[in-house]
Amino acid sequence: MKQFNLKQLLVGALFLTIGLYSCKKDGVENQQVAPVDGKYENGFFVIGEGSYAQNSGAVSFYHYGDDTLNIRAYEKENPGKILSNTAKTSTLQFASIINGSIYLMCKVNGPIVKINEYTLKEEARYAQEASNWRSIIQVEGNRGLVSANDGVYQIDLNSLAVQNKLTSVGALNTGDMWKKDGYIYLSQSNGAKIIAANNYSLVKSFSNVNRGFAQTPNGKVWTSTGSRLIAIDNNLDTTGVALPVALGTFGLDAPTRITASTKENAVFYHSGKNIYKYVDGNPVSLAQPFITIAEDPFMVYGAIRYDKNKDYIVVNGIQGYGAAATVNYLLIYNASTGSLVKRIKYGGDGVTTDFTKIFFNDLAIFH
Repeated sequence: MKQFNLKQLLVGALFLTIGLYSCKKDGVENQQVAPVDGKYENGFFVIGEGSYAQNSGAVSFYHYGDDTLNIRAYEKENPGKILSNTAKTSTLQFASIINGSIYLMCKVNGPIVKINEYTLKEEARYAQEASNWRSIIQVEGNRGLVSANDGVYQIDLNSLAVQNKLTSVGALNTGDMWKKDGYIYLSQSNGAKIIAANNYSLVKSFSNVNRGFAQTPNGKVWTSTGSRLIAIDNNLDTTGVALPVALGTFGLDAPTRITASTKENAVFYHSGKNIYKYVDGNPVSLAQPFITIAEDPFMVYGAIRYDKNKDYIVVNGIQGYGAAATVNYLLIYNASTGSLVKRIKYGGDGVTTDFTKIFFNDLAIFH
């Protein structure tokens, strides 16, 4: 009798364990488990040039919903390393996220630095005695292109080894680049070029276009002459619309001022404290500014950017130059309505020239 009860007990325990496991398994399969919010995951990165000969370029992080930035997060994660040359006379101008890594481009004899997208730990660095880097794009796998003041080079995205220069386009100052389908769009000092992604042969050129690029959901790639916004369609044909206020530029060694929505066929650009929104096919949308920044004094520094994760327009700005550059702003707007979502003021007092509080944040990049 005692043996029988023990056997029953063991069988019952077995079935109970199986039942509990099945319930647990079913429960996991039928519910959505919230992802773990990593340290540098739920937010975006703010890229700063640095102050010439005073401090190096910066990668800071904004966590959605916060009222401040994690300033110089890259330096915190990489003690002793800087995003500049030793003399701090090179400035950080461009950044791109490719396959889990952030690629940081410094001009005027500065390095190319690759860091992890989620930890900001440095993964690779390429430096040469004389350089003047602009932007970087992925072509396929580890095959990439990097632009410079003297043309376009092939680069291994894994090792950062810079390889041969393209001969299909001129050895000219080259800025922003864009890849769409089998084509690569280049912004050069004598106009925009389109090359084939498979062999880099020249496909088409536009001599009067010198600002770009951004892409809307309808597949159009946008660029500009300054006074006109130009759309390049899937057939590489162009249409344009006149701008009521010209689209400015800091030159090819600074990111383009054009950014585009991924939610609607709309392109944004700024002029002074006004942000304009052009809805494709509707010139009336340009009749007045979409957003007018209320801060005064204030200047947009660098380029505004569209945040596809939240449908935001992200603006970095300062009060002015000199001591006024210590007063920094991060302004976030709803890209559909134009309403202000978040206003963050940080840095110095605007009176004291404190170089530790001068970042010249000019670009936001997003996961």
